[in-house]
Amino acid sequence: DGNTYYINAKKAIILNDEKQKNLVQMEGVVAIINLINKENIYVYAESAVYNKFNHNTLFYNQVKIDYLNNSILSNNLDILFTEKISKIYNEVVFKNNSLDLYTDRILIDMKTGNIKLEMINNTENVQLIAKNGFIN
Repeated sequence: DGNTYYINAKKAIILNDEKQKNLVQMEGVVAIINLINKENIYVYAESAVYNKFNHNTLFYNQVKIDYLNNSILSNNLDILFTEKISKIYNEVVFKNNSLDLYTDRILIDMKTGNIKLEMINNTENVQLIAKNGFIN
């Protein structure tokens, strides 16, 4: 599709056992998703597991995603190229100049760009806090 994905780490360990031979355990991780005709998405995490075969990447521990003037903080981000979906979960906070949004999970369809916010407990709601009393 022309989009590119770069990933780098301060430390990487190639797992040696037969079941995990395509996996790389990474620490101090930075990834860049370069979208055609759009701004780059930057991902930072303390740790990740990268699959060399299909590029699926499981980020964890202090995950931060930056896109334009928006940031998403969470404990986990799974970029699943094989399923064309990204899952952001565990203590998710979306922040920009206008609002803070708290949710359990954000699902992003990587083909359409559609975003779905979910709460694990159906009796709870996504919480949105406007910083200036209104949202443009």
